[in-house]
Amino acid sequence: MPARNHRFVTLDVFTDVPFGGNPLAIFPEAEGIAEAAMQTIAAELNLSETVFVTDAAGPTPRLRIFTPRAELPFAGHPTVGTAIFLAGMRSDAGEPSLLMETRSGPVRAMIHTRDDGRKEALISVPRLPAAGAAPGPDAVAATLGLRSDQLVAAPVAYEAGVPFTFVRVADRDCLARARVDSGRWTTTFGNAWAPQLYVVFMEDWQQGREIHARMFAPALGIAEDPATGAAAAALAGMLYELQRPVDGEIAWFIHQGEDMGRPSRIVLEARVSGGGLAEVRLGGTAVPMSEGTLRT
Repeated sequence: MPARNHRFVTLDVFTDVPFGGNPLAIFPEAEGIAEAAMQTIAAELNLSETVFVTDAAGPTPRLRIFTPRAELPFAGHPTVGTAIFLAGMRSDAGEPSLLMETRSGPVRAMIHTRDDGRKEALISVPRLPAAGAAPGPDAVAATLGLRSDQLVAAPVAYEAGVPFTFVRVADRDCLARARVDSGRWTTTFGNAWAPQLYVVFMEDWQQGREIHARMFAPALGIAEDPATGAAAAALAGMLYELQRPVDGEIAWFIHQGEDMGRPSRIVLEARVSGGGLAEVRLGGTAVPMSEGTLRT
């Protein structure tokens, strides 16, 4: 069978400077790529996520999102990055609204062009956060190379498409020192509901808006991720329970990747109505980095 060439592009997402944020590969004409080949390609590129888009020019482009080891039903940085890329392909007048289909459901993206010409995307998360079971504090602290008293509270777990265990640490230094012990991770998280760890710090857990975070996902083939939109979306569940904001709009700002040398900034917004979360949104920018072809 003759080889086929597939066009791809890469972007750095949740940053406005090159070599910051989280790298993303997009295959915008993926109709001819088999599902098994998608996983193989994602492993070959070895980025946090690779997106395969079909019907890119249609009214509802369809996204398949893969890490080096597994397909995800939803992820934030691939969805934000793909929305910005697809908006650049289109000639719609004004500020476009783009509907994309993921395996978690439809995702609406609002695209805004800044004064400097760079596009920002704000997406509505297809599923609201839901709570699940998390391992105990002693086991989680040991997995991260920390003492139990360096955790602010027992870990909690939420998902908004992908489940995460959220670990609140006492200070910024604890966040910087966290390291995953692979043996302890296997014992503690190998069969856990939420095997991905999102370690977070805020100065004020009751009213704060600025969050510093790190994400570790050995099960997905990601040693550490510089920006994790799916974790940010799920984090809204924990933040709502901690802060109990009144009905209306609220926004938080997540700084991730700083300890990796790839600083990222994720805008996390929520609409509270009737005493609960009614909508969660993620936003950010992206920088085009490369384009080429991959032969299969």
